[in-house]
Amino acid sequence: MHPLILFIDLDEWYHCRWATGSADSRWADLQACFREQYRSGRPGGDIEKPTLQILDVLNRAGIHATFFVLGEIAEWYPGLLRSIAGYGHEIACHGMHHTDMTRLSREQFSTDLKKARRILESESRNPIIGFRAPNLVIAPYLHEVLAEQGFTYDSSVCPSRKLFGKFGNQSGSPVNPYRTSRCSLLKRGDSDIVEIPVPVFPFLRLPGAVSISTRMFGWPWTRITLDHALKTGAASYYTHPYEFGGTPLLNRMTLYERFFLRRTGRYMFGTLQRIIRSYGGRICTAAGYVSSHFKG
Repeated sequence: MHPLILFIDLDEWYHCRWATGSADSRWADLQACFREQYRSGRPGGDIEKPTLQILDVLNRAGIHATFFVLGEIAEWYPGLLRSIAGYGHEIACHGMHHTDMTRLSREQFSTDLKKARRILESESRNPIIGFRAPNLVIAPYLHEVLAEQGFTYDSSVCPSRKLFGKFGNQSGSPVNPYRTSRCSLLKRGDSDIVEIPVPVFPFLRLPGAVSISTRMFGWPWTRITLDHALKTGAASYYTHPYEFGGTPLLNRMTLYERFFLRRTGRYMFGTLQRIIRSYGGRICTAAGYVSSHFKG
């Protein structure tokens, strides 16, 4: 059986593009959000309880996952990061801040990546070999920077049709993990970097193995996506702790915000249990998969 790589992206609800960081977001930046929501200059700790609950579910099932962690999350919650690493889960890098890298220069991104990796390695006491771009938005220089800094794998490619201003140029990329070319993460080749793409729903080529799609379109959408991808190789699925918590209390939520935050909480715990029941015997970390399937 082909393995299923389980990812948990450790970013919070306010990191979503509708909340902060885009021209149309609710708040101009994180500080504006924190002042309104928490009456503070830092977050209120929403991420801690659902993350610990996810850890409990995984630990009871004897499953290890890969956690993509933001550098700023590690700074805000160092104890949480140590708990994740202490249970034997892999820590990988999600960047320093949850910002589209296309808004950064190559030099800015490279500096932030080094800083985030240094923080994660210091707190987890483990080497950091994997990266995922915030919002799955990648710049042409990403492959070169990852190679320069010695990363082993990336998981930023989603071979989807264009959607919400993203993807489109990635639609021809493979749906199963592959060794990338020396100049692009989007193509097969013989570089030292392995790409672990986000599987898409067959034929329609829309994101499928991601919890946002699960909540929008239902478990059958995700199950069809995963089963189709696993026929030809390894596949991956990712989710976020905020989706397991309660809906944030926002004033005058827009229809889009309500739709985006639908089916959080109990529904996602049910989804995680479904994944464990359906694929438990084949779930692994990204580092474990890459080390056993891409030697040399």
